[in-house]
Amino acid sequence: MRILVILTSVLCLADCQQKELLNALFKDYKKELRPVRDENSGPTNVTVQLYFKQIQKVHENDQIITLYCWIEEYWYDEFLTWNPEDFGGVKNMHVPSEMIWKPDLLVYNNANMNIKENELQTNVQVEHTGKISLFRAIITDITCDLQMEKFPYDQQICYIMLASWSYDGSQIMLNTAEEPTEAPDDFRNGTNLAILNHYIPNMEWKLVDFRYRTNLKYYDCCPQPYPDISYFFAIKRNPSYYLFTLIIPSAFITIVTVIGFFTPHSSTGENTEKVSLGVTALLSLAIILMMVSDKLPATSSSVPLLGQYYIGLIFIMFLATYCTTFTLGIQMQGNAGRPITRKLRSFLLSIRMNRNSFLIWFFGRELMNTQESIKMRLKKYDKLSELKKSFAAGFVQFQQKLLKTEDPKHNKSSLVETVSIDSSKIQDPALYNVAVDILAGVQSIRQDLTSQEHLKRIRKEWQMLARMLEKIIMWFFIISTVIFASVMLYDTQQLPYITDDVMRSKAK
Repeated sequence: MRILVILTSVLCLADCQQKELLNALFKDYKKELRPVRDENSGPTNVTVQLYFKQIQKVHENDQIITLYCWIEEYWYDEFLTWNPEDFGGVKNMHVPSEMIWKPDLLVYNNANMNIKENELQTNVQVEHTGKISLFRAIITDITCDLQMEKFPYDQQICYIMLASWSYDGSQIMLNTAEEPTEAPDDFRNGTNLAILNHYIPNMEWKLVDFRYRTNLKYYDCCPQPYPDISYFFAIKRNPSYYLFTLIIPSAFITIVTVIGFFTPHSSTGENTEKVSLGVTALLSLAIILMMVSDKLPATSSSVPLLGQYYIGLIFIMFLATYCTTFTLGIQMQGNAGRPITRKLRSFLLSIRMNRNSFLIWFFGRELMNTQESIKMRLKKYDKLSELKKSFAAGFVQFQQKLLKTEDPKHNKSSLVETVSIDSSKIQDPALYNVAVDILAGVQSIRQDLTSQEHLKRIRKEWQMLARMLEKIIMWFFIISTVIFASVMLYDTQQLPYITDDVMRSKAK
């Protein structure tokens, strides 16, 4: 019981001493004034320690990056000093930050002026020597000139600049808790910077380099320089999301569409589904391009790499559509009955695909079968032509013999001699007329068969030519698409390390 009473007394005494100390310190304290007893004593030295906590979001459209940081500020307040022995050995105390003077340290390149909503300030720690420790946690939107030419392989160098808004270098001087990183290899060599001790990696952006430095800037308004601390960071985008959701599917869509363009034509040439396939594929790429454009800044001075990639795919599909109409037009030459030239026919039939495995793989065995079919039709057409010629010659001789005599009996005997029909069967003049009609009908049938065989052969020849051209054009477009995608999407950039020249140019 005595121990409890003693502890209670000690706590009450300590609390009373802190109250006395608080009343003594802030009795005549003016938080609106810089904490120096003599204005000519020099600037108030403010030491800043920033902890780069997280890159939360990169807003490409608005050219803004959202950062989460911890900031520690240390300075000396000449009005907040005391002798610990006079207040029961109390060497430090915590008071609300609103009660004391604080340097108006702001993020100069802040894109959001609602600072109070995005900043957390707790109590400050006051030591008997007058040393003040202020701890802040901020979520700030900084402006950054994002270079989107290589999107989604882009890499950015941005900075966050801390400086006093109203005090110049004669009143406040900013210093870093660590020595400024002047050597360009600090981060790359794995130096354990305290500023990155609490860094949380971002899934989309990789932190490549980090440097910071103090600067003195002169403005036209004031003769005295304004100090600032600029923290530079280089980040590189991880393109995996865009590769698997946009780039690779688009390449497959293009290749499948190109293959679909060059599927075999029907004998009549009616292939309207190919036009529908091309239109559907172009619309799908246009929709994907619209999705990509939402990620890009509206004022971009150049077309990003991904935009160039999609424009190239659309152009490839446009050329493929044009080429398939060209090959369709070639096949329609056969439907119109226009014969192929003899030299071209001889060339097509002279290709020995059975002796070359590459040609068999490239064109397929169906073209070998087409060659054999054309050769068989050529032989059949030649036989029909010979029969047609011989029949035509015999029919002409038969008609000439009929015209040379007026004797029906002589005509009948001539008919027997010409067509080898028994004379007993043609005594009737009506039967004679029937025989003549039959001969004319047979001749007409043979002519029709010859014409049809001729037209089928012509169609086969033009179809073979069209199929060979389609195979060549199809593989040309497939190889071109693969090469185009590989060249466009192969990242050859060096990592964006920060140099003194880069820091000077960015912080202008």
